[in-house]
This record gives sequence, structure tokens and C-alpha cells, in this order.
Amino acid sequence: MPYAIRNSIILGVLLIIVIVGSIMSNAQSVKKMEKLEKTFQENTATLKQLKQTNPDLDKTDEIIASLDEIRKRALEENKVILKNDTPTQTYQYLIDITETFTPDFKFDYKVAESGKKGGVSFNSYNLTGSANIESLHFFIFQIEYQAPLYVIESVRISETSVALKDTVDFSMKLNVFYDKKTGTSISEIPFRTFSYVNLPYNPFYSRIHTPLDREEEDKYLNIITSTLIGLTPDKVFMRDSRGKIVTLVPGSRVAYGYLSYIQWNRQCAVFKINRIGISQDIKMYLSGEEQ
Repeated sequence: MPYAIRNSIILGVLLIIVIVGSIMSNAQSVKKMEKLEKTFQENTATLKQLKQTNPDLDKTDEIIASLDEIRKRALEENKVILKNDTPTQTYQYLIDITETFTPDFKFDYKVAESGKKGGVSFNSYNLTGSANIESLHFFIFQIEYQAPLYVIESVRISETSVALKDTVDFSMKLNVFYDKKTGTSISEIPFRTFSYVNLPYNPFYSRIHTPLDREEEDKYLNIITSTLIGLTPDKVFMRDSRGKIVTLVPGSRVAYGYLSYIQWNRQCAVFKINRIGISQDIKMYLSGEEQ
């Protein structure tokens, strides 16, 4: 067979194969397009139906913005469970509270235990020390009202000493709850600010107590060991235990109190003294009597 005829036959066969392949490919493409078109129409109908039954689907941006606002308000107003907790993280958080709100508050810190409550993991810590009652109150207030879910399980407060009117001893157990799946990182939670009213007085201070012995009172006249030796309508003359003569006028300071007033007609000096938490009037007469 001549060379030219053979090449023509081969090219003709290849051309037929290409044409057949193209026809088959186009047929498949048409079927795919028809299938895609059908799926598109079905999805369009489904979406239309969803929009009819759920009008808010047209407000996607508004919904997302609303969810962001809810999350923001949760961080600002509600308690938020942490993503994780470690002794170092909790200690730093407590230090941040003291440095920001109660710089004079000091405490000893100790890890107590770890476990789960209601399926939620927690760590417990013990805090102990002595502190000003107002600082302790403000510290507890911050733990309770800041966003992280730190829970004071128990707290004990007692009077340090009647000589330290505004100081108390304290111990508390602090639980920190966390969830690695649903929790929030503590670095994402800002400190809240509050209007705050502190304690008007120390409720743990004994109003009635044993007599105080304060070194600063030693520099004043002790009327218990002194003698009234003379008085005028506006002055009182006392002799202390060492024989020294001391002149007093109403308002003059004495140990644990002051000279309140002079009853000239009764030859009496009246002192206001407070050594046990109750203010008492002590009357000293020129005759040597005492009431």
C-alpha cells in the first residue's frame, strides 16, 4: 500500500476517534450541567422556603453583630468560666487584683486540691494572712464581681488584737473552675470597674474587751495610781506615783482618756476613761473618794 494512502487512513481513523470522544464528552457535560442545574433549582427552592419560614436569615450581618454584642456583655456583666487554670496563673491574677485595687493587701498562698464538680474541672487554693478589714473586704468584692469564675468556698475572719482596731486575721478557700472546650482565656477578660461603698466600721472588732496596755499611754498621767491634791474652778492638781505634781484643765489628756469637767461646788474632777471598749466617767473627789 502506498505510503500516502496509509497515512490518510490513519489520520481519518484518529479524526473519527476525536469526533466520537468529543460527542461523548459533550453528552456527559450536558448531563452534569443538567444535574447541577436541577440541584441549584432545588437549593434555591429550599432557601426560598427557609427565608419564608425564617425571615431573619436575610439579616445575617445583624445576627452576627448581635452575637458579638452578647459575648461582649457576657464578659462585662456575667461570670465567665476559664479555658484553663494553673497555680501560676491564679497567683498572678490575685496579684493583679491587689496591685490594681488593694496595694496594701498581703496574703500567703498555697495550692489545696484539684478535682471536678458537676463535670467541671477545678483547682482549690488557700489564702491566709492579716490585713486591714477594708482592704480585705475590697479584695473579696473584686473576686466575687470580676468576670472569671473564681468562687470563695469558705472564709474565716477573726479579730487580730483589740490593740489593732482595723486589722483582722483571715483564711479563705478559693475554687477556680475551668473548661478547655467552652472556656475563655483569662487574657481575653478585662478588669471591670464598679461603684463601691466600703465598710463603715470593723464588725469583727470587740467593742468590749479586757483592759488595754498600750505603750503610748504610758506618757500620760495614770489617774488610777495618782491622787487629787487640789482644784480650782478651771484647774485640777494631781500627784502621780512618783510624787510629781501635774496640772490639768478640762480636755487635758490622761492615760486612756481625758479630764472631762470640774464640779467645783462638789470639789470633784470628772475623767472620761476607756480601757475596755466602754467609755466610763470616773469621779475623783478632793476628800479622797473615787467613784
